[in-house]
Amino acid sequence: MLESDGYLFKLLANDTGVVLFPHTIEHRDATQPGIKYADDSRGNALAAMVKPGRIEFRYHRGFSDDRVKQLSERMLALPELQFASGSTITYQARTLIHGSD
Repeated sequence: MLESDGYLFKLLANDTGVVLFPHTIEHRDATQPGIKYADDSRGNALAAMVKPGRIEFRYHRGFSDDRVKQLSERMLALPELQFASGSTITYQARTLIHGSD
């Protein structure tokens, strides 16, 4: 997925883990054990779009800005997400982490 400069894919995240998947799959269809996204904040995971230099989280009433920021910091420290380490993180169009890219 990262082989093209204009990659676009999706992500689910919560305190249990992170799931990355192609942008052609709906967030609600990418559920994994312990990580469930459902419309109208019914799941336990945040949904996001991942673009070069940017991760954009959708609103979830169970996640405050501070919780999303802390989750993002832990997520970006994972070796599997090293490619996104300099990304700007937004939540409901508010910048929580300013990227270095």
